[in-house]
Amino acid sequence: MLGILIGIGSLFLLATNMIFWSTLLLTVSLVRLIFPLTNWKKITTGILIHIGESCIYCNNLWINILHRPKITIEGFDFSDKTNWYIATSNHQSWADIFVLQYITNRKIPLLRFFMKDVLKWIPIVWVVGWSMNMPFLKRYSKEKLRRNPELRGKDVASMKKSFEDLSIYPGTVFSFAEGTRFSEKKQKEENSNFYKLLAPKAGGIAITLATMPFIKNLIDFTIVYQSERRTFWAFLCGEMSEIRIQAKLKKIPEDFFDRDYSNDEEYRKSIKVWLNDLWKEKEDFLKK
Repeated sequence: MLGILIGIGSLFLLATNMIFWSTLLLTVSLVRLIFPLTNWKKITTGILIHIGESCIYCNNLWINILHRPKITIEGFDFSDKTNWYIATSNHQSWADIFVLQYITNRKIPLLRFFMKDVLKWIPIVWVVGWSMNMPFLKRYSKEKLRRNPELRGKDVASMKKSFEDLSIYPGTVFSFAEGTRFSEKKQKEENSNFYKLLAPKAGGIAITLATMPFIKNLIDFTIVYQSERRTFWAFLCGEMSEIRIQAKLKKIPEDFFDRDYSNDEEYRKSIKVWLNDLWKEKEDFLKK
């Protein structure tokens, strides 16, 4: 019964917090849109980032009060808000987003997530994504691309536009490289050889590096929940509050920049090998 009450309280505080700060985000974003001058965009983007960080700070407050999280972090001993980063993590639950924001807020530039296109139909998610220049990506099957070749490259165009706006102010571009939340069913379907991980997909990270060559470092997070439940409701009820996290700062190989992922087979192989090596390191932490 106590868990249900915590869940209801968490949901209420989350909704109230998101509505309040999303309203501010939308207001400032509309002002930025009306006056599309470079200096003005930089000023308003700075204000939007401050609003985003304040929203996360308030989320962290109710998480601390209601959930009393016990989070053990290894390797996240750096703090730098002046540089751009790309970041990734294993993906198990919607809770991952709140946990990652919890540990990174105001330590590194604000996380900007790759968003699934379907999420734009959730008003608050759309406001946050649009205001923060997060790309909404729509995935097409090979068969659909074969029938409609004009759809090919639409995601790339969307990402490039978002990254162009992101370059105004330091940010952390975040991609869940597995592409979806982990489940044993999905692991069997794709015949993944990794321990409690899906195979990483390189496309999003590769396009980010091609579009934002000033990003020189990748932050790799690995999240381990002690609870077997991974639902968002379980998170709201405080059942996922005992967590181990490992963070690794990785230098991106110099030969990954200014390459064409779509047409350069050697590059595709190189970046896939690099990501697979990172995933093998994740396995070691997950097995502890």
